[in-house]
Amino acid sequence: SSGINAEWPLRPGVSFRNNILPHIGIYNYINIMVAQKHLLYFTEIDSLLQSPNQDFLLANTSLGARYLFNVAKDILRYGTNSAQKITNSLFKQVYSSVNNGEIFCLGTNDGIQLYHWDNLMQKDEQSEKQILNGSSIYSVCWSGSSVIGGGDNGLLVEADANTGKVCRHYQAHEGSVNVVKKRDINTFISAGYDGICRIWDRRSGEVEKTFTPSSWGKADRPKLGTHIRCLDVWDDWVVCGGGPSLSLWYLKQDEGFELLEMGATVIPRTVQFMQDSIIATGNDSHIFHWSLAGTVKYKVTSKLDCISDLIINTNCREQPFIVAAGSPAELNVFLDFGYLSHTVPLCRGI
Repeated sequence: SSGINAEWPLRPGVSFRNNILPHIGIYNYINIMVAQKHLLYFTEIDSLLQSPNQDFLLANTSLGARYLFNVAKDILRYGTNSAQKITNSLFKQVYSSVNNGEIFCLGTNDGIQLYHWDNLMQKDEQSEKQILNGSSIYSVCWSGSSVIGGGDNGLLVEADANTGKVCRHYQAHEGSVNVVKKRDINTFISAGYDGICRIWDRRSGEVEKTFTPSSWGKADRPKLGTHIRCLDVWDDWVVCGGGPSLSLWYLKQDEGFELLEMGATVIPRTVQFMQDSIIATGNDSHIFHWSLAGTVKYKVTSKLDCISDLIINTNCREQPFIVAAGSPAELNVFLDFGYLSHTVPLCRGI
């Protein structure tokens, strides 16, 4: 052992070659480089989050590391990477993340964590609040000052973000809760492994409406299962998919409104409404853009094998952009929504 407590991947700005190499020798240096490459190969970026001022982007990896990218320097400029590795909580995986002003919330394999953006900029790794330690929370959303999360036990949990105390449980799904989204101030929607989408009224704690995408024959894909992997809601419209094909639903009707084809075996992983469009990704390298009428605007190919999350920014002061992340662990930047502009690695070369 060299006795060097190396950080993986290495913090940008550390002059490893000049300051540490003379003390450990070229053989150990090569072994460290190989180990780093292997670690990055098996790392996936699971979730992305943009700061309220839109100046920074937070990337959370499958091994618990978090990287803070400067939008102006790293995203909008080709060939630069000033990313800061702000924490390395090994094996504390982040499944989802969502903003609420200066506070943001993470759903992890150790419960719900609340952070303040200002503390994050100062590399303060301690969360403001931690809720439901020991539980895997796959999806989180805000509703007023409350945070709602769902995970592996089929329960939805609502907690007061100011105190961290749980104020309500919802017996939501059989199997895991895969996604939770706020609809309006009083309602939210959840979907899970059982393939059912439920709209909840926070005031009564009761289900307002239920629908099952796999029951619509056009969307049903029995060989891929009935589970719902992703969902977004806009007013009375819901778009969702997983085992069933991605489909658009109008909540005042009892069946699907439009089928959004991605491929016979592609499982949707992310989907978002964007103005008059729907943007989605799956377990392949493509980003799909549809009109609300279900017409494909364009299909863009990334350099990722699988896309886990997207950031869509149409309000950037310099230029609108989309950032895609997943596996391998790098960012794909689309400055024009129709083509890939450049890629940003998780850390700089050494």
